[in-house]
Amino acid sequence: MQWIKKQYSSVWLTVFTILLALLSSIFLDHEWLLDFVDEDHFVENLTLVFYAIAIVFVFIYKLGSIKFSYRFALAFILFAMMAREADLHKIFGMSMLKIKFWLTNAANVQSKLLAALIILAILIAIFYIILNNYKTWLVDLKKREAYAISVFMFFAVLVVSKILDRSVNMINEITGWMAPRWVVAFQQPQEEYLECILPILIMIAVIQYVDKKLK
Repeated sequence: MQWIKKQYSSVWLTVFTILLALLSSIFLDHEWLLDFVDEDHFVENLTLVFYAIAIVFVFIYKLGSIKFSYRFALAFILFAMMAREADLHKIFGMSMLKIKFWLTNAANVQSKLLAALIILAILIAIFYIILNNYKTWLVDLKKREAYAISVFMFFAVLVVSKILDRSVNMINEITGWMAPRWVVAFQQPQEEYLECILPILIMIAVIQYVDKKLK
């Protein structure tokens, strides 16, 4: 476990993941690869497993070293991300994350109310952690503390994976250009592989944070 505690372990994990996705796109059959990373197939299911492990891990890793309220909030956020990965945000017939869900009759009032409560609970958990820790995190990031770097990498990977997720579709919507399969075979593995390591990055950050506190 010592490599996990190293300063740039999360950076190297991310670089390795990007290279692995790139090599997969170069050397593997594109149709097989796209099936491998498609929804409800191996990579997405592995991501869900990692989220489940991360949720349990956040609750039990070295009890007493992190406030229970922080553990609960972080586990709840991870659960929400796992639910999003499993497409549970579409339980009301349409994604509750789309503006169309709120501005049309795609869902009834009761569904919109429940969806609003779910989103509110997630936002409360996010802001609870951020507002109570962002100043310390910024200071530690400037000091290049390992956990702070890992948290930064988590947000960076999250943003990049979402951009990759929408990139080809947005280009198609704007220009009408249909990306050939070989382009999708380079884009989709990068997105799915990066999404797969998000819960791992959180576990690494937790280990590093606790290690810093116990020194």
